[in-house]
Parts: sequence; C-alpha cells; structure tokens
Amino acid sequence: MILAPSGVASLALAFLCTLPLSAQVNVLTYQYDNTRAGLNSNETVLTPASVNQNQFGKLFSYPVDGYVYAQPLYLSNVAIPGKATHNVVFVATEHDSVYAFDADSNAGPNAAPLWQVNFLDSSRGVTTVPASDLGCGQIVPEIGITGTPVIDPASGTLYLVAMTKESTGSTVSYVHRLHALDVTSGAERPGSPVVIQPSSAGTGDGGSTAVFIPKKYKQRPGLLLLNGIVYTAWSSHCDIGRYHGWLVGHDAQTLEQRTVYNSTPNGGQGSFWASGPAPAADAAGNVRQWHIRFCTRRSRPGRQLHQALERQPSCGVGLFYAVQRYRSE
Repeated sequence: MILAPSGVASLALAFLCTLPLSAQVNVLTYQYDNTRAGLNSNETVLTPASVNQNQFGKLFSYPVDGYVYAQPLYLSNVAIPGKATHNVVFVATEHDSVYAFDADSNAGPNAAPLWQVNFLDSSRGVTTVPASDLGCGQIVPEIGITGTPVIDPASGTLYLVAMTKESTGSTVSYVHRLHALDVTSGAERPGSPVVIQPSSAGTGDGGSTAVFIPKKYKQRPGLLLLNGIVYTAWSSHCDIGRYHGWLVGHDAQTLEQRTVYNSTPNGGQGSFWASGPAPAADAAGNVRQWHIRFCTRRSRPGRQLHQALERQPSCGVGLFYAVQRYRSE
C-alpha cells in the first residue's frame, strides 16, 4: 500500500458501511499472519454479494504527514489513557511519524489522532532522509518509516524501524533505529530505541569484516516477530554501490541484537526486497524471505537471480530455491 499525499496524505478507511467494526480481526503483521498468504480465515461477512457500491466503500479519512508505504495495522479494544477504549488503526509514514486512529469513527474527539509520535528534531539536526541524498528515486521525496511494523498483542508493543539523517555542524550521519512503542500511548518501551548496526565475518568489503553502512540501506520488507525475536530485512537504494542482504534479529524484550545473517559476506549486491512483504515463517520456526542478487557468474551481466532462502531457527540456511531461468527486462 502506498498512500500518496496531496499536501498531506489521506488515510481512507473502507469497510462494510452497514456493519459494526467490532467483529474485525486483528491485523498485527503484514498480511494477517507469518505465512504472508494474505488469508483472513475468520472472514464471514465479505462476499461477492455484500461487497458492492451500495454497502462497501469509504467511511472516512484522516490526514497524515507523509507517504504511507507500510501496511496499516489494526488492534481492537485498546485502552487509551484518558480516552477510554478504542479499536485502533496504526499508521506509519515516511515523515517518521506513527499515528493511532480510532477505526470506527472520525467524529467528535476522534477527529484527532488518539496519539501521534514523531522521531524528528530539527533543533538537533534530526530530519528524514532526502531521496536526493541517496541518488535513488524509488521512494520520494523522503525516507523515514518504510517497512510494515509488527504488533505483539501480549505485551501491547508495536515495533518499527525509522531512518533519520542527523547533522551536527559539518558531520552528517544516517541512522536506522528499532523502536518499541506502547500501543496505548506511543511511549517508548524501556531500552527503546536501539541503533541497528550489524556486521559479519566476510571479505566482501575488502577486509575480514562486512559492515552495515546505514546510508546504503532501506528497511523495505515488513518486520517479523517470531519466538521472541523481531527480525528486520534490508534492501539497497536502486542497487547502488556495494551492499549485502542483511537479516537481523533483536530480542523483543531487551532489543539486544541476537542474530545476524549476511547473504553475501564474501561478495556483494545481495538484497532482501520482496516489494514490501515481511519475511515469512512456519510453525517450526523457519524463516523464509525472497533474496535478490546480481549474478556475476553463470549468467549474462546485469541478469538477476531471484532466490528464496529458508533460514532455520539456528540462523543457518537450510534450503535454497532458485529460478532456473530468469528473463531480464
């Protein structure tokens, strides 16, 4: 989902107009669950007969401050301090904002967000990342929060990654942080946020260690929460320069880094992209994610090899699937 702003973006909510929203199923992660199949197996209301121009359509909209690339999430029965209990839609923007909106109505006090947080501070030189800094026009005009967050309903925590540009005098740095927010207020959980800065053994960067250089990466795929670990996967900006395919796991409670996988430790031009879908996982705890790598051997220059990697709970690659023949465009 990409909601484009006209001045500001408008988040439109569409449901069956004549039915209450209290029966909506929680949407806590990209495409309902960790299979990423997009199946809501509890759906009993939406049918070809009921989804039509008379019963289904836009109910209302909310303004937000930037483009929305992340899928909005939904959690029912959230007790908002001082504002009673609400069914809530959570929206993250490329302007590094997170909003909590009432999902049932924008009338009266619900016309304003239930809460909003923003991770920028212009007085301290903290801004979003201009697309012009990266030489890439895939996401414009700024990069902030791109990947779909994930919610842990047991702890009431929403996890997301925000990218910022931070300037102090003539020194400029680019930073990715993993945030853990209280769904009731948007407040940071203890120990949040943490800077994401993995590394791995490998010769791909010319030495003995491959290092994550924040400016080279966008956190495009959604987040995965599995067995107490929050996984983030990383893609490049327009396949510029040397980059790797990073899959990084942080402890959901402490946010300490627990696991790092680099798909190209002794090479480069590896990337986890998948057009936004989060890594998938099965009941055994195996993680699956599409991997894109530019081939330099056994294929013509410029040809891409699309690979599906299955990562076992021990963080090794268990299975590998590859397209035998891929026609480059």
